[in-house]
Amino acid sequence: MGFVRTLVNSATRLASPMRAGDGLLANVAVSAVATDAAVTMTVAQMSGGFVQYTGFTAGRAITTPTAALILAAFPDMDIGDTFCLVVSITPAFAGTWTAGVGVTLAGRATTPASSWSFIVVTKLSATTVEWRVS
Repeated sequence: MGFVRTLVNSATRLASPMRAGDGLLANVAVSAVATDAAVTMTVAQMSGGFVQYTGFTAGRAITTPTAALILAAFPDMDIGDTFCLVVSITPAFAGTWTAGVGVTLAGRATTPASSWSFIVVTKLSATTVEWRVS
């Protein structure tokens, strides 16, 4: 797994590294998590682009991976680069986000019960990321 900067062609047919806003279609792999406890998401679960929690029997805390783990998994990211993933909670109980070390939370504080959130992760510095929940 790793951040790979896709090449895109401009109107003049010159290839250049993809940047935020260029758009991307990709295959998505679902990582189903059946736990019924507070959980820390892993980078491996994030790598497929879709994490689905199926076992909650009450509201649970979901902690992000640390910024160090995220940045180690995506070493080619430049400051300002982003990637996204979807987090789904199928039971009728919400997930409340908590930040791992070096992660700044932004946007919504929860992923609603029986719903999903779109997450955008942005590299802020050599040691920090933003985890924006919408």
